[in-house]
Parts: sequence; C-alpha cells; structure tokens
Amino acid sequence: MDSPVISIIVPVYHVEKYLRRCLDSILGQTFRDFELILVNDGGNEEETGICEEYAARDPRIRYVRQENRGLSAARNLGLSLASGKWLMFADSDDWVHPEFCAAALDMVEGTDAAMGIFDLVCTRGDETTGYVDRSRIEEGIHDSLTILRLRLSGKIPGFVWNKIYLRSLWDGIRFPVGENWEDEAVIHILIDRAGKIAISHRALYYKMGRSDCITSLAYASGESAKWYFLQRSKRYVYIREHHPELLDIEGPIVSKAAVYYIMYCLRPPEDSAEFYRVRSWIMENRASSRGAGAKHRAALWMIRRMPRTFMSLCRRYLRRSGDRENGNPFISRKEGACHGRDHTSRHG
Repeated sequence: MDSPVISIIVPVYHVEKYLRRCLDSILGQTFRDFELILVNDGGNEEETGICEEYAARDPRIRYVRQENRGLSAARNLGLSLASGKWLMFADSDDWVHPEFCAAALDMVEGTDAAMGIFDLVCTRGDETTGYVDRSRIEEGIHDSLTILRLRLSGKIPGFVWNKIYLRSLWDGIRFPVGENWEDEAVIHILIDRAGKIAISHRALYYKMGRSDCITSLAYASGESAKWYFLQRSKRYVYIREHHPELLDIEGPIVSKAAVYYIMYCLRPPEDSAEFYRVRSWIMENRASSRGAGAKHRAALWMIRRMPRTFMSLCRRYLRRSGDRENGNPFISRKEGACHGRDHTSRHG
C-alpha cells in the first residue's frame, strides 16, 4: 500500500463535546490523500466510542489507544506511527478549514521549503470569525534565520498546528513529556532546521478558546510562569549555542520570564529554594536585560545584587496588595499574560 502524502496527528483526551466537529472537518478535506492518526490518550468511554465509530467508518484513520500520559506523549506516539511525506497537527477541540491540507500543500510542493506556516483564527464556539493570528511578514518563501528572528520576537505564531512540515524535519525531535508549553520546546528547532519556509496568510485553522483547558487553568493559578520560564530558558540556551547573533532579541525575553517566575515563587506559599535556583540560572547565563522595561531591569539588578532585599520588598508588596494571582510590582497585567495568545498546552 502506498504511503499517504500527509499524516495528520490528533490526540484525544476529555474532548467528547468537540471531537466530532474536529473529525468531521478533517475527513471533509478537499484533498483526500492523507492518514489521520487518532491517539486516544486514556480518554473516557464516550470519547472511545466516538473514535471507534469513526475508525470503522473511514480506512484513512489509524486509531491507537494508550494510558493517559499527556499531550506530548500522545503526539510522540503519533509521530512514531506517521508514514506521510508531510506532517500536520490538530487538537481535538479545534477544527480546520476544508482546504487545510490542500492549501498547505500548495504552499510547499514544488518549492525547496521544508515547512509552511499559515494563519489561524482564535474563536469561540462554532464561529469561524475571531482574532486572526498571522505571521508578520509577506507571503512567499523565506530563509530560516529570517523566520527564526521573527519567531523569537513574537511575530510568528509558535503553535505546531498552523504549519505543515516535511516528516524528515522531525527526525530526532520529540515533544517533552510532562511539560506544558510543549510546542515552544520544539518549534524554534524545527524552524532552524527547515532552511526555507513558506508563508501564507490564508487562515486554515480554527482554535477554540476554552476556560477549562490546562493552559487557561495554568494562567488562572499563575503556574503559567513556571512553564513560560522553563521553555524560554531552554530556548535561550539553544539560541546562545546556535545563533548568538540573536541574543539581543532572546536575552530580554528570558530575563522577563525569569522575573515573572521569581515573583510567582514568592507568592504564598513561598518557595525560596526555587527563587535561588532561578537566581543561579540568571547569574550563570548572564542573559541581557537590554531592551526590557525599566521595572524588569530594576528587578534583575536587585535579584542579582540584593536578593534578600528583593524578597523582602516582594513580600511586603504581596501582603499589601492581597493579590496572589496578579500582584506583581515589576510586571504589568498585560505583560503578565506572557503573550497570552502564544501558548500551546490545551490537553488534559
């Protein structure tokens, strides 16, 4: 049997209300030479029934089931099973345009691009209108370094599912199991590897906002600061090793992430050990704060030179504000969202 042109990987977990919409949108594609790898990550009985129903109906579906291990592990299993020349992803509570495959393939076939990036719509319910998250560069074929620079500065969306990839691009790359913001752990490496990348401003993916997904819950609790810093600190090390010429962009970003996370560590119940661990990372890596705001620069200076004074100041501020979720004297509410549209973990 010939391999399909495209493999589409869809993890499934606690999305029974939205799963049929997602599957119907994929199976209704105008381009039909694809396989849909449906990974049931320990889903409930209703989800399992839906997966089995669709798998029995359409031979293009490769259905597998595993014990619940999280979004990264489910995607990684899908990657190990994929046989198509090209790879695409979708989350099972989202849905896609009828030309999700055809238009994406048109971007890259016949070119030397190993990746294509298209726009997405951030929406609610079944609406196909909403905020359009787009790449801030003209359509066409661009070199990896140009796209990587834009990604670091937040001008290219960091999600995995508004893109098409040569499957070989993923050789040796997998999502980090047990971590959130997992797309951020891999997307800069894939961009760097691609060589040439196609850009389109067609919106082919519909991302549904949910208040009960893991990312929204992480924002509500403040835990997003942990994952934001973790992924940004790993990306900083990669950029330092492979593209030191881009550290003027990446340095201020990871510095802000460190301040945001340190403030989270000092909220009750205080984790002073983690505070000093992050401080050690700041001291060892010497990330530049040039380009960061005055409050961030002041915070970093105090963290490096006067850690106890900084901790005391923060304790007093948090006691006075009584705001454990958003109380942060160094980061505005807008900045504290950590570029709220630019996150990925929505599984679980």
